[in-house]
Amino acid sequence: MSVTRTVRAAAALAAVTALALTGCSRGSASDTASAKGSGKKTATLIMSTLNNPFFVSVGNGAKSQAAKSGVKLSVQNANNSDSTALNLATTAVSKQVGALIIDPVSSTSATASVKQANGAGIPVMAFDRKPEGGKLSSFIGYDAIQAGRNAADALAKSLGEKGTIVEIQGLLGTNVAQDRSKGFEEEIAKYPKIKTVAKQAADFDRAKALDVMTNILQAHPDIDGVYAANDEMAMGALAALKSRHLAGKVKLVGNDGIADALAAIQAGTMYATNAESPYALGQKVISLTGQVLDGKKVSASETLQGKLVTKATVKEYAQYLVGIGDSADVPAALR
Repeated sequence: MSVTRTVRAAAALAAVTALALTGCSRGSASDTASAKGSGKKTATLIMSTLNNPFFVSVGNGAKSQAAKSGVKLSVQNANNSDSTALNLATTAVSKQVGALIIDPVSSTSATASVKQANGAGIPVMAFDRKPEGGKLSSFIGYDAIQAGRNAADALAKSLGEKGTIVEIQGLLGTNVAQDRSKGFEEEIAKYPKIKTVAKQAADFDRAKALDVMTNILQAHPDIDGVYAANDEMAMGALAALKSRHLAGKVKLVGNDGIADALAAIQAGTMYATNAESPYALGQKVISLTGQVLDGKKVSASETLQGKLVTKATVKEYAQYLVGIGDSADVPAALR
């Protein structure tokens, strides 16, 4: 089934479920907008997936901070399924959890989950991908447009501001993928001697990126650089480049700063990544959730900034991760 048909189906299911819950709500949407604490220090965190190292690290950071903040946290895995995410949210709402925290599978389908919680007077936090509708207590995410710009400048620098490149996009049903692509394309356009010869989505997935990059290399064997909207796709692209003995020769830039990418940068097979610590993101999400549960006001949005990491700065970034308690995301060679 295509991504479009999946999202439409999930949206239809969401509409039915939201209507069914209206009669049993225990508060109004305006109650949620005020972000008043329920007094219950419990939270359910619904992850879009736990098959991606980035989101595993987010979960680890969230659990670490929950222990410090006194929040009883349940982490659930939607397995990249809109309907599963909706079902998990429905269960959390029915149990009257203190706060619902979501990382949407898609920005459109997540609206139903937010509105369910709104109707029950449960504060909702969202991170990384922003739902299109409903009322949030706060949204926390990295500056995706700036991430794309940083990647474009890094790739241009690595190429001496000339050459042919490929862009591998993320899951285009999410604001993150759209914004990372927007930032990259706007910034790379400032380098007239760089030409994008192929642009294709691989849904933030390593295996899909391997297939996409393999096919692109058949049509464009002489490319000079690759931008992948996340490091999982960068690793897929790197595998394809290695199969043609092009690793290190074709400049590769990613986004996220996962351990595999840091190791590749240290080894010289990847040029750079715009590192956005998922562990720090998880910590921030739970820190704000704890404040909401305590009845405190928080800002409607929190924008975090990534750090461009190259071989010259990879050890410094590794030390930063260790310092915040995230040694698990640091390759052994950099500890």
